[in-house]
Amino acid sequence: MGRGQMVMSFETMNCIARFDSLGIDAHDYPSINRFFDNKMNTDDPEGMTRSVLPFSDGGVPLKSHLSVEGKILQDISLENIMVRFGDRGKVKGPNCRVLHALMFGSPMLLWRHIVMMNTWDTQEVCTRKMIPYVRLISAMILQQNSLPPESLWVSKPVEEFCFASMKRH
Repeated sequence: MGRGQMVMSFETMNCIARFDSLGIDAHDYPSINRFFDNKMNTDDPEGMTRSVLPFSDGGVPLKSHLSVEGKILQDISLENIMVRFGDRGKVKGPNCRVLHALMFGSPMLLWRHIVMMNTWDTQEVCTRKMIPYVRLISAMILQQNSLPPESLWVSKPVEEFCFASMKRH
């Protein structure tokens, strides 16, 4: 049918997203269980939750507890890094790790590693009804000539952020 084979790997992702250029020893590679754990673990930077959620009241960590920078990064993260549909008002453990890495530089997370862990987790958990990194996967399909000729291809522009909705309540 003229379809190519698409390979999702560190190398193919790097062809599309040309960043994470540090050497392999420069990054932290948490295991999937430790990364997706909602509790603090030994790999987490000291004071991570306090740094990411400076306005927390000690209860359930919410988006409203984040700084303005944290809210912006949380929105970027939920669209492109830690993809999820529901429960977007809460800040979960994996989000804290990504937000701390983006705001303070530790842990040194490799974006490609997070993508692969999210993709694997989605494949393994049948109740997750989503496809993570749709834009990345779409770009890979197009780049690797794996798009069937009869398919409809629609290029969707990136949506702009609404800063008014990120104001602190």
